[in-house]
Order: sequence, then C-alpha cells, then structure tokens
Amino acid sequence: MKKVYISIIVILLLVNIFQFSWNQFAYKLSTDAVQTEEVALEVGKAIIVGTFGVAALEREFLVGENNNSWIVAAPLPDGLGWSYEVIIRKHDGKILNIRAV
Repeated sequence: MKKVYISIIVILLLVNIFQFSWNQFAYKLSTDAVQTEEVALEVGKAIIVGTFGVAALEREFLVGENNNSWIVAAPLPDGLGWSYEVIIRKHDGKILNIRAV
C-alpha cells in the first residue's frame, strides 16, 4: 500500500513539472522576437548596410507591417519605387528577403 501512495505522489509531481515546463514553452512560442517597428527598423538598417554598404544609410527608411512580417524599405530619392527592401519575420527575426530594386 505504501508503494502505491509513493507512486501516486511521484506521478503527480511529474505531471506538475511537465505542465509547468509546457506553459513556459508555450509562452516562448507566443511571443514575437521582433515586436515593434523600432526593432524592425534597426534590424533592417543593419542588414541593408551590411549587404549594400554605408551609402544605404543616407536614405530615409520606412517600416511597414504585414500579417507575420515587417518590411523595412528605403525609397528612391525621386519616389519611384524602392531602392532597398528587407522582409523580417516577426516570430523569430528570420530574414525572409533582401533585395535592391
């Protein structure tokens, strides 16, 4: 009988530990790595400058939001299209696309 009680207590402890671990894991999955426009702008600038050079910093940068990503772009001086564009996934910060247009 004593072994049964000990087994039940051990099982309950393991269930509680698993539930706590799962809640922590689920919380991490629900938060985005890149949550604000400011963070997306800084990441986008770093990627554009690292890829295309310092001259890219002379442009004004704009940030747009898609369902699950941020779009950081630098318009051409005459307003015709975009000169640089970076698409950053919100959830994990993965760079989905880098291009110069």
